[in-house]
Amino acid sequence: MNPQINNLLKSFTSTEPVLWCYDADQIIPIKFLDIFELTVAKTGTKISTKDHTYFYRERLSHFKSNLPNDFIEASVSTIFNYHYLDRLELLDNGLIDAILTNGSHIQISRRKIKNLKARLGL
Repeated sequence: MNPQINNLLKSFTSTEPVLWCYDADQIIPIKFLDIFELTVAKTGTKISTKDHTYFYRERLSHFKSNLPNDFIEASVSTIFNYHYLDRLELLDNGLIDAILTNGSHIQISRRKIKNLKARLGL
């Protein structure tokens, strides 16, 4: 059996939650543990992993309540996995940028700062 089919069969039998995302002409299962960031896109959600970006056809608001507790809402349009948080940067305008280990910068909205601090124990 070809390795791609073998991996696909493993993902079907896995109990680990996944999102079925689009990558050009392929549909690929992405484990929640591998997701760095979820961002609102025009007609769905952009899913970013360590080195690749995928597309999910549902709106972020439709499935954000089903995400594991590893995810923190940075704004109405962005959610990130705090396990991949490298550092926080205080900006001159009083806002906070979350820098992920893949180099992505995510601005935390003023309304979400209190929640972020509580989740990180600050």
